Amino acid sequence: MPWPNSIPPDLRHRLENVLSRRDRGAPELWGEIREWLAEHGVEAPERLPEDPQRPAVRDGH
Repeated sequence: MPWPNSIPPDLRHRLENVLSRRDRGAPELWGEIREWLAEHGVEAPERLPEDPQRPAVRDGH
């Protein structure tokens, strides 16, 4: 089955919600997309490129 030419309505709604908040960015957008893909049974391809993991930021240290 080919990819659709437009954004599925339920995904569009989720992305609009994330993008409407000024304190949200790429990580939150990716989180919504990732959740939507998983809910629809879309599996990640092998060797999908990723940014390197960053060390956790600790408050006050």
